[in-house]
Amino acid sequence: MREAPAHRNVYAGLPEEEAGDASLFLARIVDADAPWLARLGQLDLLAPCMTLVWSRVGIDALATHLQQFLVADLGDGVSAMVRYFDPRNLRKVMTLWGDETTRRLMDPIPKWMYRGHEAAWQCLAGPLNGRHQIQTTPVAITFDSQQIDAFMAHCEPDQMLAGLVEDGTVPGEGPYLPRFLDFIERYQRAAAWRLIEPVDRLGYCQHSYRYGADFDQDPEVRRALELRMHVGGTFSACMNGIPDYVWNRMLKKHAE
Repeated sequence: MREAPAHRNVYAGLPEEEAGDASLFLARIVDADAPWLARLGQLDLLAPCMTLVWSRVGIDALATHLQQFLVADLGDGVSAMVRYFDPRNLRKVMTLWGDETTRRLMDPIPKWMYRGHEAAWQCLAGPLNGRHQIQTTPVAITFDSQQIDAFMAHCEPDQMLAGLVEDGTVPGEGPYLPRFLDFIERYQRAAAWRLIEPVDRLGYCQHSYRYGADFDQDPEVRRALELRMHVGGTFSACMNGIPDYVWNRMLKKHAE
């Protein structure tokens, strides 16, 4: 990033600026084949971290503009930073905060591209007749409880996967997308078993990596999960009733 012709910290002047190199940065691209940009593109494949913005204004004005959309009012005197700029979140956040806020964000931006959870670059188009209007004061963004829940639900798979990588359950080497797609299938199967609580979904995913993605198709495990759907209870309590020989059999099969 420091090799770019110019770069700016969008967090400048905010408490979040203390994040240092983990802050949100803008970098001007003059040469699309520049080595620093190629390296950043490779990092984005390993851990989504980059978007491409076409701007009608200069880098300083754009940094000021983007900063005004960072904080949302969650109600009851609580505010929080919204990582709308994360390539995994960009489109979802725009859906949640509505057309007017999105129009104001995109007014000086004719095109914004990201990969996130996609293999190919995705494109968000700004207003056809953008007025180049820059926001210089914080935009009033409010999220109600439903919007908060929707955003948390959207972020939960990425956060859960990150925890599984951190604790060694899931190997963290290689591109992000194949790892995420493999995980999301397991996560969705947990949801299909009506596992609602994050701790239950996490437990299910941990078991799927340890005993195999189809561990829930074992007759005894399947019966236990079906019973839990009717009588309730935690995933952990449900699995505690499975005899050891079942787990040992699956471990052996998974190791083959």
